[in-house]
Amino acid sequence: MTLIKHYINKYIKGNEVFSRFVNIFSVDVIVRGANFLLIPVFLYLMTKEEFGVYGYLYSFAMTVSGIFSFGFYVSMTKLYADNNADKHKQASMLFTVTTTLLFLVGLAMLIVFFSKIDIDFFSLLNKSDDINSTTYLKYRLYVFVAILSMVFTNYLTFYFVGSDQIRKLQAFNIIRFLLANGTAVLVLYFSSLDSAILRLAITYVAELLLTIIFGSFLFKNFSPKYNVVYLKKAFKIGMPIMVAALMSAMMNFGDKFFVMKYAGANDFAVYNLGILLATIVLIVYQSFNFIWFPLFLREKDLAVLRRKTRRYILIIFFGLSAIGLCLWLGTFIALEWKIIPQKYYGVLPILPILILSQIFAALVGLLVNYITYFEKTYILIFVGASVSIFGYFLYDYFVKGYLGIGAALVLLILNIVSFIFYYARTEYYINNRLK
Repeated sequence: MTLIKHYINKYIKGNEVFSRFVNIFSVDVIVRGANFLLIPVFLYLMTKEEFGVYGYLYSFAMTVSGIFSFGFYVSMTKLYADNNADKHKQASMLFTVTTTLLFLVGLAMLIVFFSKIDIDFFSLLNKSDDINSTTYLKYRLYVFVAILSMVFTNYLTFYFVGSDQIRKLQAFNIIRFLLANGTAVLVLYFSSLDSAILRLAITYVAELLLTIIFGSFLFKNFSPKYNVVYLKKAFKIGMPIMVAALMSAMMNFGDKFFVMKYAGANDFAVYNLGILLATIVLIVYQSFNFIWFPLFLREKDLAVLRRKTRRYILIIFFGLSAIGLCLWLGTFIALEWKIIPQKYYGVLPILPILILSQIFAALVGLLVNYITYFEKTYILIFVGASVSIFGYFLYDYFVKGYLGIGAALVLLILNIVSFIFYYARTEYYINNRLK
């Protein structure tokens, strides 16, 4: 009992990271947890093929949004922490970075839409007969809305966390869940139209409108002074992240690309369900990192950072592994009790591999924080390119032979390789700086 009290006092009471994590995660677990509780509802409201198509288009939009964000959500967070002592500089920085992002995203969307580059990009990433560039045209407008929503929702989330406006983030997440998902469920229930189109349209139109409304809290903190110095710093930090997102498209989208190519929309629906469920462990990490990242950037003592990081690596690995085990058991029970349709039974052998791959993805995210800290984000480009090329050949071989399980195994291998590289690299940077 004395030992337990010791650890509670040491790691929980008065621990800023833990207390902030509880504040955010307490809402995240309600909002995002409720999102995952709705998965069986959507599985019954959508056909297996429609669920697969929606998941594929969602993954495509997520991949493109990572490119269209220009890495400015990281730039803004880093520069906000750097100017924490001067609110006037923070306000000028927010105005400079945000207005530049708005302009760049608007320009990029117009160029891509009228030049139809996205159709060529989609064709490059997709070779399936179930969903091709002709089919994509039917969903194209809604995919663009989803991309816009993902870019600015992510940016706004990082602003709320970086500026310690946790209650606003909680309100944003709760209303977003109720508005987007609640409306989507009702419309799908009463409509017989293509559920993939309906879900894309309703979910992301609602999220985009809500992001604009909550964006007023960001706009109120602007100081309308455009500062080229902040712009240069934003590009220095953000552009390598954007290029890395482009180079990493094969790693982030490659498993889905090859599963759709070799297995088709029905089998992809099973794999997509596995990805959705495994993402739960990554979301738990993201809730933690939302709190840790701003505090991490403000800490100047690298010895302290290294000690905390090593401790968090162990906590995250074993903590997420425990959650993953519960997740697999819960999925098994849901299938046995027919809460999840039994046509998705094939998810059970894939899910443990996907969970483990997401655990290593979380550990990679923890270490990538150092790449931003040292302003070495250009490294992400080389890692992304190398992993994508390596992954392409692995995916082609393993998915052709083993379908979903092959894709999950390759994803796990790529995340483990990335973790080993980033761990070695961060140790190198820390040791050099401490000298």
